[in-house]
Amino acid sequence: MPVELVRVWVDPAEVQLLAESAEASEATREAGRGVAAVARSLAPRRTGEGAASIDAWPGTGPGGPHTDVAWDQDHFYMSFQDGGTKDLPARRFMADALDRYVFL
Repeated sequence: MPVELVRVWVDPAEVQLLAESAEASEATREAGRGVAAVARSLAPRRTGEGAASIDAWPGTGPGGPHTDVAWDQDHFYMSFQDGGTKDLPARRFMADALDRYVFL
């Protein structure tokens, strides 16, 4: 079956307006909350405190609104669990959470 040629023109000013919209900000927060929930379920746990600290925090930057998903500063050691060390293999639960989360 032949594929039709499709041309798309992007207006950078309109993209910026969309990125700065309340709807885009809420969509990034909703997606971040979903990824955080999956990350909490996948995180390794001894006491569960590190996993429970994983949350979504909204922010803005040059590209518009974004949401950071991470553990709080008191549970910095979760980065060792996620990224690994020379003595501890990486568990990559944050990347797995992002891969498993589907935002519809």
